Amino acid sequence: MQDEESIERITYESVQDLREDNVDYAELRYAPLQHISQNLFPQQVVDAVNRGLKNTEIDFGGEFNSILCAMRQNNDSYQVAELAINNLNNKVVGFDLAGPEFMYPPSKHLKATNLINNSGIGLTIHAGEAADLSYIEDAIFNCKTQRIGHGWQIIEGCKEIDNIYYPKCKVAEYIIDNQIPLEICISSNAKSGASSVTFDSHPAVKLLRSGFNVTLNSDNRLMAKTKLSNEFKIAKNNGLTDEEEIQLIKNSVNARFTNLI
Repeated sequence: MQDEESIERITYESVQDLREDNVDYAELRYAPLQHISQNLFPQQVVDAVNRGLKNTEIDFGGEFNSILCAMRQNNDSYQVAELAINNLNNKVVGFDLAGPEFMYPPSKHLKATNLINNSGIGLTIHAGEAADLSYIEDAIFNCKTQRIGHGWQIIEGCKEIDNIYYPKCKVAEYIIDNQIPLEICISSNAKSGASSVTFDSHPAVKLLRSGFNVTLNSDNRLMAKTKLSNEFKIAKNNGLTDEEEIQLIKNSVNARFTNLI
């Protein structure tokens, strides 16, 4: 994925797959600086992705935007944040800190997240999949993220009574009181090996039932060998009701970063 033609084609095919899975709206995330090893400029990468998104909308309908990721183990997050802001209203609606959590707390990139928080771009941060509760606290209170990528480890800040999670710390209370969206990815969490969570023990449904603002996401469909409809099937196997399925969809609609623009 190091030339414009390939990036555009892969974007197009990715959205085509989403449409075949009956997805009407999505925010596709990618790390633009991962695609410049053969002399592309970052803006060329974004433009190629945008062409793929727009062409698929023309051919298949729906609405598809993007989130630009900075890899937290690198030192170029401010550059990615600037790139995202420069492409506001050009199919870029969000900025994300992705990559390995452990040893790379979000506040290492405070300059970038502060810049985003003073713009019209949405902020989401991977936290609460492969580290501990302190990384969620850092993302919420220091970086002021609007959504949490994964976030299921918020259960560490809760007490469980009769299969319901009750906040027992400040960050859990803040997330449930302010309805911070949790971008839950069951298959990815169970398959990645980043933690001991399994399909059967994943707390996604119980978190939703406990009043947390849960959304279901596929994460990396290729590596996790899944798609969004499959994530809903897994949740149903874990007890998700039809009414709760509707609530998950409503949560996703309300969490769109296009709501900020």
